[in-house]
Amino acid sequence: MLDGVLIILMAVAAAYCGLMVFAWLLADVMIFPAPPSSYADAPDQPKLPASDGNQITAVFLPNPTASHVLLFGHGNRMDLGTADERLQAYRAHGWEVFAYEYPGYGTSTGTPTEASCNAALAAAYAYLTKLKNIPPEKIVLYGLSLGGGPAVDLASRVPVGGLILEGAFLSTFRVVTHWKILPWDRFDNLSKIARVHAPLLTIHARKDRTVPFFHGKNLNAAHPGPKQHLWVADAHHNNILETNPTAYWDAMERFRQSLAPVPTSVSATPTA
Repeated sequence: MLDGVLIILMAVAAAYCGLMVFAWLLADVMIFPAPPSSYADAPDQPKLPASDGNQITAVFLPNPTASHVLLFGHGNRMDLGTADERLQAYRAHGWEVFAYEYPGYGTSTGTPTEASCNAALAAAYAYLTKLKNIPPEKIVLYGLSLGGGPAVDLASRVPVGGLILEGAFLSTFRVVTHWKILPWDRFDNLSKIARVHAPLLTIHARKDRTVPFFHGKNLNAAHPGPKQHLWVADAHHNNILETNPTAYWDAMERFRQSLAPVPTSVSATPTA
């Protein structure tokens, strides 16, 4: 009897150790499947120096009438080229837009990791706040899927006017395991969201099979500040906007209208 229990315990321990080794060696490969760049740099393409030495490609879409700047982080298997149509739509709906890429995506240099992606967004934030004198309360972070990791991390550390999460996860490992079963994780949004006090808009598809719906629902519930949500009934991970554009743009506008106004005396428009 005891020998049987011991064998089972040893098998469980071996499986757990194997899982840790697998996660340690292959997690970043699975999390960051960066595609080939979909575009070539324009002559005046902004390049942001990140703290780790990477050069981060960015794009600015001005809108002089906008009340806020949407600082956009794209999803996986995307870059600034494939995100362009969406970025143009944000500007058409009244936002000023500043978007950046992760290292190894598009024409940005480096290798994507949790740390390097967080550094890329920090470089974009520094560009807006320090070089272009954009007040933090005018900046709304938008994290699409993978982009939710850097967005939550930054919003937990610096002041921003708002945070929008679409298809975001509690953490990358919990997309697979549901619960936290390893002593470390990648982009542990759930542990950081409690430190985010900026207003939050959470957008998630109820039929999302890539990042199941409970991720968005639980992230929204864990946020301690003002919050709104949009749950899209018939959408999946990659087609929320296409499934119900009216609900999507209505939610975006309600959220923007709910944000604190930015005094015009401290507002500035970035130039690329």
